Amino acid sequence: MEGIVIEKKMVSAEEISKFYAITKKTAQNRISEMKNNSIFMTGDFFRMNGRVWFPAFDEFIKQRDELKYK
Repeated sequence: MEGIVIEKKMVSAEEISKFYAITKKTAQNRISEMKNNSIFMTGDFFRMNGRVWFPAFDEFIKQRDELKYK
């Protein structure tokens, strides 16, 4: 059984919205939430043009969901 492969690259909100099947606005909101999380501000996760490091975004979503369903 093959799992989902998270590419190690910078992606835009549009690419995130396609991968997670969410709207572009929702993806932009999640990126904004991620930028407010101090854990993700310790590395080079964002670019001024709005692109985000995809593995870090995926980790953020996992942590967010874990807290939501606790």
